Amino acid sequence: MHKHKHGNKMQTKPEAREPVVSKRLSERFDIPQDIIAKAPMLLAYGNNRLCIDNYRSIIEYTEESVKIQTKQKKIYVKGSRLVIAYFREDEMCVLGNISSIEYH
Repeated sequence: MHKHKHGNKMQTKPEAREPVVSKRLSERFDIPQDIIAKAPMLLAYGNNRLCIDNYRSIIEYTEESVKIQTKQKKIYVKGSRLVIAYFREDEMCVLGNISSIEYH
């Protein structure tokens, strides 16, 4: 009886396969790839309100800055009288006088 060996089979991490899978799903179902990849989506209402979908965690929060970790980058919201109006599992909203939004 002959045994088949899988000697040097290369293991790939799920993170390495994720872009390929999301691209295929995007093409197959005609859905924007950033939605499938859970890219952060920011919606600003003037300079007084910023809502963020697909965030991971709040790193730091003061009246002058809110630092947010997303799947891909960090987002820094700077301004004055900033408050987190609400936060849920993957959605949050910052209110106040927003002077800048930075990606790091």
